[in-house]
Amino acid sequence: MFRKIIASIAFISVPAWAAQPPFTGTDYSGHYQCTGKDSHIGDYEGVVDLKLNPEQSTGEYGAYNFTLTLADNARYNGFAAGHLNSLAIYFAYTDPAPKDYGVGIAEMVSTPEGKVSFTKYYYAPEYQGGGHGMETCVKH
Repeated sequence: MFRKIIASIAFISVPAWAAQPPFTGTDYSGHYQCTGKDSHIGDYEGVVDLKLNPEQSTGEYGAYNFTLTLADNARYNGFAAGHLNSLAIYFAYTDPAPKDYGVGIAEMVSTPEGKVSFTKYYYAPEYQGGGHGMETCVKH
């Protein structure tokens, strides 16, 4: 009886998240060269850095740190959640005053040259009354 109680306590005290399966999805970490078109600022260029957070990634689902740095050195920090070839991305300009933040959805594909790339549609609900844009990024 004592062994059953100890075994039951040990089983109950292990959190469900502790037994998550390891990450088996595609790791999209890297440095991407980007061009985009924003509904307010027009054409722009920048670089995106994606970095997998393996502790928060499980099975086919990846968790990433996301940074976009524009050609004028404006920086947007954020994070992304990925599944198969899709990423959901949150980003925010480092200065909170202009309320320049938003969400995007990106599809990961290969270029004809075999490089990993993505095209992201994003929505910024408060920046200058709301806006949106498209961005294409190629991994280098």
